[in-house]
Amino acid sequence: ACASGLVAWIATGEVAADGRAKQLERLRQFSEFGVRRMPAREFSLATFDRPVVITGLIDDWPARRTWSFGALRSRIGQALVDCGSLCNDGLPFYAVAYNAGRQPGRCDTDLYVFDADFSDQSGKASLLDDWRPLDILSSSDVFSVGAAATHPDRPHWRWMLAGPPGSGSPMHKDPWVYSSWNASLVGSKRWILFPPDIPRVVLHPPQQGIVGSFFTALGLPGYRSAADFMDEVLPTLREGGLGHVEVLQCPGEVVAFPAGWWHAVVNLDATIAVTESFGEPCNLEAIVRTLSEGNLKAFAEVLLAENRQSLESRIGCSGPVA
Repeated sequence: ACASGLVAWIATGEVAADGRAKQLERLRQFSEFGVRRMPAREFSLATFDRPVVITGLIDDWPARRTWSFGALRSRIGQALVDCGSLCNDGLPFYAVAYNAGRQPGRCDTDLYVFDADFSDQSGKASLLDDWRPLDILSSSDVFSVGAAATHPDRPHWRWMLAGPPGSGSPMHKDPWVYSSWNASLVGSKRWILFPPDIPRVVLHPPQQGIVGSFFTALGLPGYRSAADFMDEVLPTLREGGLGHVEVLQCPGEVVAFPAGWWHAVVNLDATIAVTESFGEPCNLEAIVRTLSEGNLKAFAEVLLAENRQSLESRIGCSGPVA
């Protein structure tokens, strides 16, 4: 009986792995939709009102030439990286690199690094030498003005990302009225983005059955992974004329989007990327309000004081987020 149970358990695992691999292969089959692509020399913040793919912007980064899972394993293999609630104390990067090298469907897609700790104590501080701020996007960042830039309550704003095929981020909006950019260094990503005014319930329709009841009990009605969203929900939403954008991001490309845009991302390959978020001056009022509501009132007051001139002139982006 024990032997037959073990065989059944292994068979169930193999079926699930094959299902995940087949789902990922389906997700590779799509066409871009509604996206603007342009070289860096043509980009302007004055027209930054929709997601955009910018090319040629990170060609001179050391990270573009030298980062790989093998190279980073040799360099920061023992350093702990943040993989979310799955490992509260962090996980050594070598374990993440090993997992990313497993076959699609058989890797653990929950081991997705979203790490913001580049302190000297982290063992990752030298990584900051390998990429540079993208001034054409964030030169007017309200979070980096004066005392706000180094304030101890400033929220995280830059991250290293690394994960296996099939990992990703579920449908969400970035916090703190952040606008953001994401630079892919290794591997390709599939993005789906929706305008800020699309109601949450449209993008998170309730699930039926036990799974739906489970996530509802957790306070996450309609929660789906990014892969499940693209597989199950997106085909219907495409017919609604909601102004969505679909993107295939290849290594060396930067995806940027204004504050408030919904987005979900699936890593089609084992991927490494860096991402930074910034605040546009025309969104300052909304940023201050959101920070205050999020128990960061002291920081909000510093931010406002350092950016009063921007608030008065209301310049720096195509339109404020309500």
